[in-house]
Amino acid sequence: MSARGDGVAAWLARLIEVPTHNPGGDEPALARLLAEALAARGADEVEVELVPRPVSDQVPPGTSGAYVYARWGQPRLLVNTHIDTVPPNRSWSRDPFAPLVDGDRLVGLGSADTKGAAAAILCALEREQPRDVAVLFSGDEEFTGTCARAFLASPRAAGIERALVSEPTRRRVGVRHRGVACFRAEVASAGGHSSRADRLPKPIVALARLAVELDGVAGRWIDRGPPGMTGLCMNVASIDGGVAFNVVPERAALTFSFRAPPGCDRTALDRDLVQAVASAALEQGPSVKMVEVMDRPPFATAALDAFAPLLGELVDDPVQLDFWTEAAVMAEAGIDAVVIGPGDIAVAHGADEWVPLADLDWAVDTYASVFARTRRER
Repeated sequence: MSARGDGVAAWLARLIEVPTHNPGGDEPALARLLAEALAARGADEVEVELVPRPVSDQVPPGTSGAYVYARWGQPRLLVNTHIDTVPPNRSWSRDPFAPLVDGDRLVGLGSADTKGAAAAILCALEREQPRDVAVLFSGDEEFTGTCARAFLASPRAAGIERALVSEPTRRRVGVRHRGVACFRAEVASAGGHSSRADRLPKPIVALARLAVELDGVAGRWIDRGPPGMTGLCMNVASIDGGVAFNVVPERAALTFSFRAPPGCDRTALDRDLVQAVASAALEQGPSVKMVEVMDRPPFATAALDAFAPLLGELVDDPVQLDFWTEAAVMAEAGIDAVVIGPGDIAVAHGADEWVPLADLDWAVDTYASVFARTRRER
C-alpha cells in the first residue's frame, strides 16, 4: 500500500522518491523541496547551500552536494539529520525509490537512515513552533562529509551550543561512539626479474611486515579505552600488487583502518603507527608512503544533563553506538551533541530498508516536544 495524505508516512514517501544515493543522487533537488516545506512552517530564514564535492573516481568534476538551513530566532539548538543515502544494495526485492507501507512498517531507501527523521521533523514543525532553533538537513554524510563541515565553517553555526543529531538509534539517546580512520600505505621500487629477487627491494614483503606490525599495535592497545569500547578494531583490509610469479613488483599498497574510542591519545597512537611503518621498511629498502583516505574523530557527549530540559527522561537511559555519526564533527566544532532518532541501524545500508510506523509517530512527538520546550527555556 502506498503512503498517502499529509502525515509523517506521506512525507517520508515524498522524500524517498527523490533519489539522493551518494554518490550519484540529486541532493540539491531534495534540498529545494525541503526548503519550501521549512519556509511554509514559518522559519525566519531558509537557505539552500550547494557544496562542491572533491573530484574522485566516483565523483566527476562539477558535482555538488547540498544542505538546507532554517532558523527560528537566534539559534542555540541545532536539530540535524542527513538527506543522502548509500547506493541501493543489489539485493533489493523491489524499487528502492518506490516507498511502500507494508503492515506496520514503511519500506524504502533511506527510510531509517535518515529520511524518516527528516519527515518527522517537518511534521513536528507543523505542530509546534520552536524558539532559537536551527534545522539543518545536510547532504554528503555517507561519503565525504563536506556539507556538515561547510555549515560548521559558516557564520550560520555561530551561537549554537547544542545539537540533536538524528540517526537510527531505536529511540535511545546515543552519547558515545568510535571514530573511524582509513589509510593506504604505498611502496614503490625498481622491480625486476624474479631471478634477481634476492638483491631487489620487495614492496609486498615490506607491506606484509607492516601488516604484522599493525597487528602488534592493536595488541598493545587492546585494553585501552572506556568500558565497552576498548581496543582499536584494527583491520588490515588488503595488500594489492604484483603482476606475475616471475616479476618482482614495482609497487604495492596496503589498506588498513582503525576505530579509535573516545578519549584516545592520538599523539601516542600516531607515534606507534609511525614506528610500525619504520620497522616494516627498515630491512626491506623501499620507503613506505602513507596516504590518508579518511580520518573521522570519535564522539562523546560532554554534558548529558544539559539535554534533560529538552529530552526529559530519555536522557536517563543513554547508549553508546556501534556506528559513526556527524555528532563527532559537531563536538569537534565545540557544539555538544547527542544522537537520537527513529529506526534501527541494523536495517540501514541493506536491502529492503524499513522503519516502523510507530517509530515515525514517536519521532514526531519527540521533536514536537523538543520544539515546545525551547519556548520555555531561558
